[in-house]
Amino acid sequence: MKKIAFLFAGVAMASLALAQLSKYKDWAKSPEAYFLTAQEKQEWSAVKSDEEAEKFIAQYWARRDPNPATAQNEFKDAIMRRVAAANEQFKSRRYPKGSESPRGRVFVVLGAPNRASQSRAQERAGAPLGDAGLPTRPEGGTGFGESTPTTVTVTWTYDKDKFDPSWDIGELVARFTVDPARGTDEMPKAPAIERAIAIIADKTVVNPSGTVASPGAPPPPAVAASKPAIPPAATGPASAAPPPPPAPAALPAATRAALDALMKGAKEGSHPGFWAGAFHSVNGEGFYALELDAPAEKVAAAPLKFGGVVTGESGQEAATYWEDAVLTDMKTGSRATDKVYERSIVLPPGSYRGSFGLFSGEATPVVSASASFKIESKPADLAVSPLILANTLTPLTKRPNPTDPFVFGMDKPIKVEPKASRLFAKEDSLWYFYTVWNPKLPEPAAAPAPAPATTPGAAGAAPAPAAPEAPKPRIQARIGVLKDGQPAFAPMTGPAEMQMLAPGYYATGSEIPLQTFEPGYYTFTLTVRDLGAARDSAAFKGIDRKEDFVVLKPDGSMPEKAAPKPTPKPRTPAKKG
Repeated sequence: MKKIAFLFAGVAMASLALAQLSKYKDWAKSPEAYFLTAQEKQEWSAVKSDEEAEKFIAQYWARRDPNPATAQNEFKDAIMRRVAAANEQFKSRRYPKGSESPRGRVFVVLGAPNRASQSRAQERAGAPLGDAGLPTRPEGGTGFGESTPTTVTVTWTYDKDKFDPSWDIGELVARFTVDPARGTDEMPKAPAIERAIAIIADKTVVNPSGTVASPGAPPPPAVAASKPAIPPAATGPASAAPPPPPAPAALPAATRAALDALMKGAKEGSHPGFWAGAFHSVNGEGFYALELDAPAEKVAAAPLKFGGVVTGESGQEAATYWEDAVLTDMKTGSRATDKVYERSIVLPPGSYRGSFGLFSGEATPVVSASASFKIESKPADLAVSPLILANTLTPLTKRPNPTDPFVFGMDKPIKVEPKASRLFAKEDSLWYFYTVWNPKLPEPAAAPAPAPATTPGAAGAAPAPAAPEAPKPRIQARIGVLKDGQPAFAPMTGPAEMQMLAPGYYATGSEIPLQTFEPGYYTFTLTVRDLGAARDSAAFKGIDRKEDFVVLKPDGSMPEKAAPKPTPKPRTPAKKG
């Protein structure tokens, strides 16, 4: 009986301590705290004030900082991006913040599953599916019309190779029961999932003391967090020199004939397997980056060549290319691997037209495209880059050239590879990414005057106040997704968390899981507004970007296209008289 009495006494004391908290009273139940270890939970129960809670939370993140010698905590940034994605994807009546639902908790800790499926007894005929995999009205939001949706069983599968082998986590299967009518999201008892969450919580602690390492100390081992969505801030413009202008290439006659015919005959628009856009480097230098996607089954054993012809406004030849094509792999889910080639076209500012292709011989390209493009000088006003949709982000270890294709940041660069095929599997995550030049910055706050010391030179003199933080731009982003031209869910408007790449140059990106997207043809829409700009300016009114993408069927095949709606016949005016 004494042990039981002591136990209840301990619980009462912990409750009393937490009762004194106000701002952080429920922090341990929040998605931020999903990685609490058993020892940290005991430590939290002894926290008695909001001030102690702030110190505990700061140490909680510091213990998980994979590179404590820097000011950027990549683990925290990555987890908060997961939380933001889960808030949008898994929200319901019961869980306005989707990260607090069972699906949200598993997603935040374990990341996106390798495979996802869902089943239901019945569903409304013809109802579009929204971002949570549930029927929606055409204008977005969950539809509870004349026919009530039934319960959905969502199954997520995590392959064992997703986790470090030393963690002894095998294949995991998480099943959720989602009822849109009641707004519920439930997961039956799953000991294997709970065990994996506990293991990962322990393994995220890579800096147990929670102290900042000295700059020369070796970095701690990497944690099992998702890759950072955007590169950390750079220290300033890159010092690396831009690549020299391309020397004219001697194109084989058959290759030139194919490229000339392509340039003259191809229509403007989207080309299968081709993605390109005009960007600026951290120095402000304009360039054109392109990607050619060659399906693996079309790539011959012989090495491929990249060929290209670029002409200026008056038709004069500006550049030619004929070089070995070094291909890289790009996966779509766990089924398909395409071969992609990327290149930057660096030319003086101006308007151009180019034709490009990957050739297995000299005459017939494996994939080719023609496009008009403009390379601009360093922007003087607000400029928004093309919108990139990707399913992989790759941190780089070497300092890149400023005009390397689809590489952002210099000190800790990251590669954001667009999907030239525009094909995504349901088990993929869709990352959207864009950059912004010259947003209006608010005036920096003046630093408070230092308090005078009571005795000049005394040891107890007040320390100098910290320098004010650099002002950040007030960028607002409105994001929407259309399916077959109709809203798939209600657009989301909110502030964009911008990271500085160089003075006046910022980037942002985030992740949207596709597990609950039905196969189909989608359009991602983005409107970027600078709230600090003049109200009558184009920057304040908004700059629009959009990109199409396709979510494949579970077997990797293309979905059927929706039948076009019939065009209404014009009404014939009635005859007078």
